[in-house]
Amino acid sequence: MSYPGPGWPQPPYGGYPARPSTAPAYIAAALFAVCAVFSLVVSIISWDGSTRSIEAVISVPGMAFSEDITGNVDFGISTGISVACTFALFAILLAARLAFARWITVVLGAVVVLYYVYAVIKVLVDGGGEFIAALALSLVLWLIAEVVVLLPAVGQAMRGYR
Repeated sequence: MSYPGPGWPQPPYGGYPARPSTAPAYIAAALFAVCAVFSLVVSIISWDGSTRSIEAVISVPGMAFSEDITGNVDFGISTGISVACTFALFAILLAARLAFARWITVVLGAVVVLYYVYAVIKVLVDGGGEFIAALALSLVLWLIAEVVVLLPAVGQAMRGYR
């Protein structure tokens, strides 16, 4: 068997292809960890509903539905803390390069991104455009993490890739 010619990468000793880099999996895990920490921070800031930062309150995951379900911030705070803890766990599982965690993170992350799209639209329709900064930041953070975890390089970095 001959090689294709000069300029082509030579296989390492033994003829086996090089292992894919694990860095994309760690980057995806770090992005979801940042999203989880941000969700936890805004949930804790908004804990009792007496915060003066309207931006922080409306950027809590689930806060857009809070008025309809409980009439106060309890639903939003509990949802925000649940989302933060769930994604912190899945960030750890992504860092451990467990392939099943990638797909669960993709599905749950898509739900959170869709929620933030809904929340941005709801706030803009309700006339709260001046309070949209933290909500838009949340949407962008979650969207970036979702896109990165869907990259083929992340799939190749997972432990079960052949």
